Amino acid sequence: MLLPEPTTRDRRLARLGTSWPLLRRVLQRGEEGWRSVTDNHGVTARSQYAYQERLAALREEQKLHHGWDKARLLKIELTVNPEHTVAFQTLIGDRCTGLVDPERPPRNLHPRGPNGQRLLGGDGDAEQLKLFPDDVLPLPAREEVELTDYENLEVWVLLVHRVSEPGTGRVLWHSELSRPHPPNEAGYLTRWQERIPLPVLEIGAVDHPAGEGQHELDIQIGPR
Repeated sequence: MLLPEPTTRDRRLARLGTSWPLLRRVLQRGEEGWRSVTDNHGVTARSQYAYQERLAALREEQKLHHGWDKARLLKIELTVNPEHTVAFQTLIGDRCTGLVDPERPPRNLHPRGPNGQRLLGGDGDAEQLKLFPDDVLPLPAREEVELTDYENLEVWVLLVHRVSEPGTGRVLWHSELSRPHPPNEAGYLTRWQERIPLPVLEIGAVDHPAGEGQHELDIQIGPR
């Protein structure tokens, strides 16, 4: 199911317990993480920093506005609703991410490993399928939430794809919040139960008002 129409999209997001303005802020935080990296960081630092900021923002925004909690399942970072029935994770997608084209479904850019396949496939050892707040492990029993019926957890993916325009510094974030079918044998998500494409977020070139050695960012956000 593909839900591109804005009113339908917004109603579906609200039923899930989120919103486009909230997810837009998550993407903006991800871009801030991307741009905070310097030439002295490692070659994979930009995507890692963007992911960490996106994850933190998703948890903070969902907690603040909808009472969701941070969680880990099979060593995978999640954000889970108060009823522990719906969880969000965020992954990098390919160039088809966010496209309103049923003939060109997106896929995750990097294949999911055994835990990621188990999480999104609905199988696995019930003894391992436990949802933990991210404070300390091991946790006291009263703080531990066990998922005795693993298939009742709906895992949705905030899939994102970043495109930069050479010469202008302008960036476009394509994204969608979608619920996948289980990954294929190679670990790729190629089929989706439901897709909610989100508006393209356009971010202008970064302005560096601070002196050399400082890292303050003024990111210009433009309507799209």
